[in-house]
Amino acid sequence: MTTRTLNLDDSLYQYLLDVSLRDSPVKARLRAETASLPTARWQVAPEQGQFLALLVRLMGAKRILEIGTFTGYSALCMAEALPEGGHILCCDLPGE
Repeated sequence: MTTRTLNLDDSLYQYLLDVSLRDSPVKARLRAETASLPTARWQVAPEQGQFLALLVRLMGAKRILEIGTFTGYSALCMAEALPEGGHILCCDLPGE
């Protein structure tokens, strides 16, 4: 994955994030922390995370299984979109 999915120039991409991204402080901190890792490109982009959350809401999902978690950004996006009592199970290889 990449931290950026749209082929826009930097100023237009930043504008898109500024006006449309609903990022909680926890998600913003996690993205910043993950960006410092050598494997940061594995993280889903913020607009992808927001799209995952939209899908969770539209589907009315109550349970989610995520296989391959990395630092948990996509899991956090989906978990925040779950209804009260919803569950998410994340699976990843140890030490990866």
